[in-house]
Amino acid sequence: MFIPVRDLWWLAAGGAGYGARYMKMRIDAVVSARRRSRLPDPTGELLRLQTLYGYNPHSLVSIAPGAMLWSTPDIDGAIIYGEFGRVWLAAGDPLAPLEDMAELARQFAAFAKRKNRVVAFVPTSAEFARSVVPNDFIAVKVGASPYFDLQTWNPRGDSAKKIRAGVNQARRAGVTVEMVSDDIGETLKKETAQLCMHWLGSRRSATTFGWLVALDPFLHSEYKKYFTARVNGKLVGFLAVSPIPARKGWYLEDVLREPDAPQGTATLLVVEALAKLKAEGAALATLGTSPLSTDGPDDIRTEHRMVARALEVASRKLAGFYNFEGLRRFKGKFVPSWWESEYVLGQGGVTVPPRIGHAVVRALVPGGLTQLLTRQALRVIRGSSPTVRKRSIVRGTSPTVRKSSVENVTKSLSSSSKPPSKK
Repeated sequence: MFIPVRDLWWLAAGGAGYGARYMKMRIDAVVSARRRSRLPDPTGELLRLQTLYGYNPHSLVSIAPGAMLWSTPDIDGAIIYGEFGRVWLAAGDPLAPLEDMAELARQFAAFAKRKNRVVAFVPTSAEFARSVVPNDFIAVKVGASPYFDLQTWNPRGDSAKKIRAGVNQARRAGVTVEMVSDDIGETLKKETAQLCMHWLGSRRSATTFGWLVALDPFLHSEYKKYFTARVNGKLVGFLAVSPIPARKGWYLEDVLREPDAPQGTATLLVVEALAKLKAEGAALATLGTSPLSTDGPDDIRTEHRMVARALEVASRKLAGFYNFEGLRRFKGKFVPSWWESEYVLGQGGVTVPPRIGHAVVRALVPGGLTQLLTRQALRVIRGSSPTVRKRSIVRGTSPTVRKSSVENVTKSLSSSSKPPSKK
């Protein structure tokens, strides 16, 4: 079986266990591809639509191998979705003109119903949610994203103290930030792969993530911008940004740093990136979803107060697996111009079954909740082992850094899914 050269880095880092899981993933992908062999590869068409109508920050990163396309001849647009059992889980908003999004979503839901399938959209923008709630879909708020009006954003005084402190610390430590040229070399990719492994290993979450939030900064690299942070030539931080064409903005999708990078490295990366994007004429930027955040307007009718209460409880209970509040504080310290709420949408008039929640978990964590709990338990056990701690210290890495943490964090396009040239 053909294995892309760039994936060999991750195989070598992951060891035999990861290699077995990788091969199973590749075999499953081939089997699925054969089942859909009569369908054309949707990547080129999805990239065309994204450059025209991409409104949701996640619109580019969700165009990934394994994603499927649904469209109708009546509308120049499409919906990106994945199959999870009997649930068709759509990634973000439809790729279509704003005035056509609602109709495209309605037709998609009607088609799914005829196929005895259930539809859900996640995470959607407030703009799209307003167009379909409550007549066609029901909404559950699942988080919020901070946005920056780049033409006016200039935090000062007490509100900017944390920003200034981080920037000053990083600069005093010799951190320099540069925007990468259009030529992305193999050396940078290898450096970034190692940084990704170290970063993932230091995260509180006990697992890597699936389709919706998989870490693959070089996917569709010709459409993105990249920023590097270095100290004496060594890569200590990395930032990838994706375009939001319909809003003349950018999504700061991956803000990564070495666990032992100087304090303020991530802050300096974000500040320098926002300044560069502003200088190039961008209207806005966002740091993306802060899951389960309560920021942002609540002007869209959502399902039952018990659901909101359940999300609040989930945030506290899952804090041991994922640092929701820490992520929200990091994004909030940049003093965003405003916050926008984000939602999961389910079909109206249909009792939302538990399988939708299960599909969302599977899209985020390929092994589901069982994997999440199991890997967290293993991390705790291994982290408490004197042998493991000693080995990690000898190698000069944090005890929480595990090379197996790169599982499922990279995706590759097939040879037939070569994207169109960017104009």
